[in-house]
Amino acid sequence: MALDPLLPFQRQVLDDLLDEDALCIVARGLGLNRILAELARICATPRALVFLLHASEHDEDDLQHYFMQMRSGEATDAATTMQVVKNETNAGQRAQLYRQGGVISVTSRILIVDLLNDVVPTELVTGVVVHNASQVTAESIEAFVLRVIRQRNAQAFVKALSDAPEAFVQGFAPVEKTLKVLGLRHVHLWPRFHVAVQRDLAREVPVVELRQPQTRAMEEVQQAVLDCLAATIAELGAATKLLDTETFNVESSLFRFFDVMVKRRLGPYWHRLGPRARGMANDLASLRRVGELVTAYDAVALLEYLDTLLLAARPGAGPAVSWMATDSANILYATARARTFVRMADPLPARTQGQLRAQGLPDNIEPVLEVPPKLEALSQILDEIGVLNRTDNAGPVLVMAGSARECRMIRDYLRLLHKRATIGERQYPQMMVDRLRMFFRRKAQVSGIRGASQTQPTTQPGVQRRAPPAKRRRVRGASATGTRVPRAPADALEQESTDLATAVAATTEDAENIYEEDEDEALGAFDEHFGLLAGHETVVVHAYSGGRGILEALRPSFVVLYDPDAAFVREVEMYGTRACVRQVYFVVYDNSLEEQRYLSAIRREREAFERLIGDKAGLVVPLDSSNAVSPAGRLLQTIVGRSQRSGRMEPTEAAVVVDVREFRAPLASLLHASGINVIPRTLAVGDYVLHDGLAIERKSLPDLIGSLRSGRLFNQAAAMTRHYPCAALLVEFEVNSSFSLQAIGGLPDSVSPTTLTSQLAILAMAFPRLRVLWSCSPYETVSIFAELKRGLPEPDAAKAVAVGQDEDLDTESLYVQAPINLLQTLPGVTQANYQKLARRFDNVRALCAAERAELDELLGGDAAKKLHEFLHRSK
Repeated sequence: MALDPLLPFQRQVLDDLLDEDALCIVARGLGLNRILAELARICATPRALVFLLHASEHDEDDLQHYFMQMRSGEATDAATTMQVVKNETNAGQRAQLYRQGGVISVTSRILIVDLLNDVVPTELVTGVVVHNASQVTAESIEAFVLRVIRQRNAQAFVKALSDAPEAFVQGFAPVEKTLKVLGLRHVHLWPRFHVAVQRDLAREVPVVELRQPQTRAMEEVQQAVLDCLAATIAELGAATKLLDTETFNVESSLFRFFDVMVKRRLGPYWHRLGPRARGMANDLASLRRVGELVTAYDAVALLEYLDTLLLAARPGAGPAVSWMATDSANILYATARARTFVRMADPLPARTQGQLRAQGLPDNIEPVLEVPPKLEALSQILDEIGVLNRTDNAGPVLVMAGSARECRMIRDYLRLLHKRATIGERQYPQMMVDRLRMFFRRKAQVSGIRGASQTQPTTQPGVQRRAPPAKRRRVRGASATGTRVPRAPADALEQESTDLATAVAATTEDAENIYEEDEDEALGAFDEHFGLLAGHETVVVHAYSGGRGILEALRPSFVVLYDPDAAFVREVEMYGTRACVRQVYFVVYDNSLEEQRYLSAIRREREAFERLIGDKAGLVVPLDSSNAVSPAGRLLQTIVGRSQRSGRMEPTEAAVVVDVREFRAPLASLLHASGINVIPRTLAVGDYVLHDGLAIERKSLPDLIGSLRSGRLFNQAAAMTRHYPCAALLVEFEVNSSFSLQAIGGLPDSVSPTTLTSQLAILAMAFPRLRVLWSCSPYETVSIFAELKRGLPEPDAAKAVAVGQDEDLDTESLYVQAPINLLQTLPGVTQANYQKLARRFDNVRALCAAERAELDELLGGDAAKKLHEFLHRSK
């Protein structure tokens, strides 16, 4: 099916991009990918070579789908379609694609390596299109790619697109920074309130807005979540002194980007934060998720999710969760369980107990099974549509929901809409009963796993257990951190649910047999009445994710927005200008977090565009910005030039051999910006080779911690010191991060192999020739490299690649800290000889079976005697 033509405002956006290089920011839902597909179709010709950067897999799937529809019925070849280059595409295939021309979507890391290795014919490059431009920074690989292409081909165009206006109003002058990185001078803004957009979408689509009231229990759960969020944010701000209350508040915590904002703010100081502060930062994501599930899931699914959080927060299961110790947390769990079932103290009538056992439920509970009010409203909407939608030429009914799990819930409810289960004097929806049965079944399984694990001994004989943690004190008065109470209520309710699940586990097999018989009957009925449904009798339930183009594909006559989504609302508006939509139903919970998120998203987007319009009016961009070097680049070039002059070097081009895996970090880009020739190669030893006798292994702080714990860094240090006269470990901090390894007063009182400082000390003692360099940022690293290269010859790339190729470097187990600690505690084993034992024997069993002569060969007489006698000492 051919695509519909672009709307007039979309055609204007495309024309503006074709007229000049610019950054185009479009509101969500206005068809940015459709505009990009039309731009790519124009560029898809053998006479052009256009690269598409920073497109996600979802974006690539959309563009290929658009290409397939636009090119249907036409003769196509590789140059007239969009090619996608991944890691599976080898260098020869990539070179052939580059020569063929057309539009190529490629990851930035692959493209920059091909550019530096002259695999890409830069003289043939027509231009570059940068998607999701809001994520491009001066340290990103995309900036590196654009700089190299502009240096080699000044005629290549650059066009950037984004549908995230909020990202361009955070920080100081974000638009100017992005334009400088991209080398652009113009910015085009297309908000929803743009005159052209309003004119094209002026046709009113008939909308019925249903503001569904929440149940009282839902309101209580929602308020408890807000209280927990407020307490966690306040406590985290008080503990770190880093969060601004105007930016980091309860309203902003309702959005998914809030967790990223918090961790980005705390990122420079993350390694200095204690376990409690880190735990609170992670708890924000869990609490936000609970707030979403109150309106998205049914009562049983919400209770199951809370059970998971409660089990994970138990003592010994992981770090302590601060919000779990508040009154609000107990109210949250108790109310969530009260929406599902109530345990009865008195025995129920025999008839009711039999009905409960027949459904696979405990016989001492009274089901509540609160049905989400939206599901009941949806059934009424579909009944109304069934009366209106009786014409044969009508399209299907499209129901859009927020997630795939929510879609499954809706499908199950509609499938079992008229099927009820009688328990006592009440009737319950069969879907809710089935979900409650599965809840108890999974609880029984988890209880069995926990019981089996608890029977295993957790301590060794003779080892004293740690003292129990101090009990929390109750905080009196109005505290910003919330009132702390014992965890007993929520824990008791969860344990009660576990006991009920264990008691009903014996009847699970019978319930499964009944359920399977029902499924067999349903399958038989389906086979008997198999056939194609007419369009007006079809109901399609789809999630917003992956829903681009669903309107054009299905051509529905009725659209039900089960969850509010601003982007899809605009897609419906655009679809309504081309096709006849008889009715749109907009369903939202009244006075809910769901409604607040929707309204706040619209307000934030509008405020962002208004600020961007003001910034554009006063935008200051140099006239030669397309070819200018950034201030950071000029500074780096000055540093390198000064180092060369002070070293009395000839004015030759400096070079550094860089491992291709290092192009994920910004250092390679900054080295190139400083005027140093970057040579990408696959290195077996080291990350950077400054000359034939100097190799450097670069570690970011998280990588340093992980490689020390796994023993990988010891292996890398051994290889560098074995092959290079000068070997160095570079510990590089991020830009604007705290340049300190630990907090003040954070050094341990004694040496312990588990602490970071002790592991670094062990590394220094094990490899005395290894030098450790500390850099506060990648910019500082460039100056360090310039100083190290002063007066030295340039490296030979072929020699750097050949180093270590003939050896088996997979010896990380030699330096894994836990078994090495055990080995070093044995008599006769010292820091000088433990490596010989680790290389010869794979495990402790093999060491115990070794003969005395073999130990003499490795350790010598006295040490071998002590070790052999210890291993073979009789009881």
